Parts: sequence; C-alpha cells; structure tokens
Amino acid sequence: MSFPKRFAQRILNLIPSRSNQVAGENYWQYAAADTSITIHGGGLGDLMIIRQFGRAIQDFFRDQGDPEQGDIVISTGATPPAYEPLQGDLNLLWWWSFGEFDGSPEQFLDDYLERVSVRPDIILCPSSKTEKEAQQAGFETIYFPLGTYAFEPLGFDRSGIGYAGTIGHKRSGKEEMMLGLYRGSSKFEAVSHFRFPEELNCWYNVKKVTIGMHKEGQKSWGMVNNRVFETLASGTPIILKEHNNLSNVLGFEYPYQITSQDELREMVQRFRQRSDQSIQSEFNDYSQKVMEEHSYRRRVNHLFREIS
Repeated sequence: MSFPKRFAQRILNLIPSRSNQVAGENYWQYAAADTSITIHGGGLGDLMIIRQFGRAIQDFFRDQGDPEQGDIVISTGATPPAYEPLQGDLNLLWWWSFGEFDGSPEQFLDDYLERVSVRPDIILCPSSKTEKEAQQAGFETIYFPLGTYAFEPLGFDRSGIGYAGTIGHKRSGKEEMMLGLYRGSSKFEAVSHFRFPEELNCWYNVKKVTIGMHKEGQKSWGMVNNRVFETLASGTPIILKEHNNLSNVLGFEYPYQITSQDELREMVQRFRQRSDQSIQSEFNDYSQKVMEEHSYRRRVNHLFREIS
C-alpha cells in the first residue's frame, strides 16, 4: 500500500467509535504512515500540555521520520476521557493527576486501574516516587516529568501580579494563604480561559510576578506541575509554596519558595520594585535551563528511545 493510502487508513482505523469521543476536545491524534499517537484527556490545563506535546510529536515525525511503532495510546489526567482510551498496540498512562481535587491522592492509581477500560502497558511517571509506586504495582515505567514547548521570553513591559492556575482547584486554606492578599486588587489577574500556548505565553510575559501552587497530591508524590515549567520558560518570576522535590525535578535550585503569607508579601513586593531589565537578566537564565532540559521535544525523543 502506498504511503498516502497507509496514512489515510491509519487515521480511519483510529477514529473512536464512541459517540462521547470528540477530536480536539477529549482526544488528539498525531500520525505518520506506520506510527500514530492518540492522547486522551480533558480540561484547560491538560489541553495546554497535550497541545505542546502534540507539536513536539509532529516535529519529531518531520525531522526524524517515522519510527514505525504502531498505534500508541496515551491516557492523561483524571477526567472521564482518561478512563475510556482506545486499545492500541501500546497503551500508556501519563500519570500527572491524583484525583480531580486531591480528595484521596494516595488511592488514585488503584482507583484508576479499577475503572479504566484498557489497562496500561507502561506508566509515564512525573517523579521518582510515582515511578517506585507504579513499579511496585507491577508496571514497566518511564521517568517522564511534564515540560514545555511553546513558552519563551518576549521582552514585553511587565506589570501586575498573576496567578498561574485556576481559582477553586486547590484547597481553600492554601488559596487563601497564597491569593488572599491580592484577590480583588486591580493589579491582580488569574489565568482561566486561554486555550492555546501562545496566548498563555503572552499573558505570562506581561506579568511582573506570578504566584503558583501545587495540589497536595502533586506535592506529596514529588511532582512538579506544568505551570512551573511554562512560567519559567517564559522568563517570568513565579513564587511557589515550598515544594521539597522541586530542585530534584528541575535539575537546579529555585529560591523563590515561601512558607508563610508574610514571606509571600515580602517577596512579591521585592519583585514589584525590580526593573524589567533586572528580572530579564535573572529569569532568562531559568528560561534557558528549562527549555534545554524540559522541552517536550526532548521528552518525545526519550519516549521513542525507551519503547523502540
């Protein structure tokens, strides 16, 4: 069969038959002649990850050619699409969620495995702790933190305070500690509606400083969430509630972490007093480190090396 016919047939074979599966809404497909990757997920945060990862896959196919790995299906997140993946030649769980609102993070993997329609062959793990847990459950694993592929410094004028996340997705006490001083201020804005990485990158690039948080499940399992990689890649300061495994995942020390609201207030004020040039000088270095070590293109290369 010729390349165009094989390519078209692969796409037709992968179209889900379930009526609740909608391309570009809860699953995304990227295909070469003899390789396809279908990613199941949902939600704005997951969408931002999937779109960046998908672009890295497309760039891999363009630059490296077809790795001829058959039909690869990746489940992500904790929304319904993650529990009803297609059956592929290889099914993966990219473990970046610990339940919708961290109600029982320690039980997520067991609960997921009980509910999922197609059991994963390999689990992609965002931390060494999740990797150990998955291996103890009998799974082959690949160390696979989140990353970035569409964020960079743009040199815009900066002002104001941003929250790099969706309000209402963290525990109320934590949100009050991190956001209570600034909610309602004309200088404060939360990100909540962007669908494309370029939009979010521009938003980061006009903020003097951002505030970030991790869900309790993410912290307890040693995961670093996507907002950290994206914000730092954009060259924007992000202040985080202390995360003990942050430097291990990033590969470098990141000093802007706090343990109290007083520390947060002081650190925000210091950033607001700094010049854009001073911020650019420091945070462009962080951007370079993140783009070099945590690019999704690097993750895609690693994935194909591991499964080949």
